[in-house]
Order: sequence, then structure tokens, then C-alpha cells
Amino acid sequence: MPRKTDPKNLERVLDAAAELFPAEGYDAATMQQLADKLGLHKSSLYHYVDGKEDLLEQLTSQAQTDAEQALAEAEKDPNIEHGFLGALGLAVDQTLSDSGRVSLVLRQKPGTPTGDAVVERRRAYDRRLSALIEEAQQAGQIRDDIHPMLMARLTMGMVGWLIEWYD
Repeated sequence: MPRKTDPKNLERVLDAAAELFPAEGYDAATMQQLADKLGLHKSSLYHYVDGKEDLLEQLTSQAQTDAEQALAEAEKDPNIEHGFLGALGLAVDQTLSDSGRVSLVLRQKPGTPTGDAVVERRRAYDRRLSALIEEAQQAGQIRDDIHPMLMARLTMGMVGWLIEWYD
């Protein structure tokens, strides 16, 4: 269990890991590389986190919490079409402004505790976005010839590819 530390220092560690993991690949990146990037001794990192998996869990959880909060704001919009478009706009903003964390979320697959948690939260997000789309379809505000879940996944897939297109 990490010790209580200054949140600014933890955020600095998380920011550096959010740059390092996508650049090197999570599996290839090492705690030593992270320590070097921060100008710390490797052992100092363990004052902030338990290890690489803990870093990954914190980074992905933070990104998903931000996305879920943005979606909750969009869901509150009384204009259904604006809610859906607002959700997309917020997703694009987050993807472009926090590409390291978002990239880590998008690359997670089931099979590890963090991967399983990330995938389940992504599915829950997709269900919520799909519900927004279905409401807009029923109100005649967006086309209704595409299943809402398919539209949610296609749309978020395009948003996710912004990381690759603009990296």
C-alpha cells in the first residue's frame, strides 16, 4: 500500500506514466524508465504507487471517471439531440486533451483485473450513450436506421481513432 503523499507529486507520477506507457507500450515500459523520466530513484516511485499495474489502474480509472462525468452532464441536457452531440463533443475534447490516459483505456482487453474493470466500464458507458442515441432516434432528431448500440460503438470508435490520426 502506498504511503500518503503529496497529491501533486502523485499527479506528476501519473502524468509521466500517461506519456510513457503509450509511447513505449505498457508491457515494455519499466518502472526504471518512469523513474528516469521523473528524475527519481526507482524505489521512490513506490512511495506513490504499488507498481505498474497500480499505475495503469489509476490512469484508466481516472480517464473513465472523467468520461462518465462528462456523459452524465450530457444526459442532463433537456434537448435530446444536444445531449448526444454534447456527449460526443466532450468525448472528443477528452480524447484530444488527455490522449495518454484515453489511449490506455482503449487498449485494455479482458484477462487482467484492470483490463476486466476497464472493459466493463466501457460497456456501461456504451449502454448509456446508446440510450441517449435511442432517445434522439425516437424523437426524430437523428437517423433511426442504425441500431443505437452500433451507432454508439461506431461513433466512439471514430473518436478513439483521433489518438492515432493526430498523434
